[in-house]
Amino acid sequence: MHRVLLSAVLLCALGGTGIANLVVNGDFEQPLETGWTDTIRSIAGSYRFEWSDTFGSGTGYAGKAYKYLAYYASLCQAVSVPGPELSLSFDTRLVIGGGSSTCWPVAAFFIRYLDSNSKELGATCYYNHHASATWLDNDTMNLVEVTSFGWNHYDLNIAQELATNLPGVNATAVKQVMLDLYAYDNGT
Repeated sequence: MHRVLLSAVLLCALGGTGIANLVVNGDFEQPLETGWTDTIRSIAGSYRFEWSDTFGSGTGYAGKAYKYLAYYASLCQAVSVPGPELSLSFDTRLVIGGGSSTCWPVAAFFIRYLDSNSKELGATCYYNHHASATWLDNDTMNLVEVTSFGWNHYDLNIAQELATNLPGVNATAVKQVMLDLYAYDNGT
């Protein structure tokens, strides 16, 4: 059985009171090479990154990470922040296909909270996953399940997210936020 994992996102803004848009090319008006870094770990299968205004979002441009079979393809950007008093608005479309108990896909958009040394303190993860996925919520990881294959809009108050859903993350230590579009399949 073939397994396919597609993931797409359209970012709108990362900002807060008195803070301009901190994300470089957050609206994907320019090609992905502007502001975004791709990372691939591939054991099998193919991967690709795409930039287009034709992913069906209705407005604007979007970036897409795709991974077929094991392991992952990631499109990310770390942004220095003055603290957690930020809001993030984004539209995302997370699509998966196929899968089994030994080979399960996940399409995800991570908001990773980093310290001044780029060490991950915790994350919020919007994800669409196969039923056999083993990812779990804990005090430093908030999983927000997305079951729609269509476009969805989200607004995230980062300070509130840390206080309410991530008690294991020291909010005052957050000096960077990494946005990470993540296409994953655990096996072949």
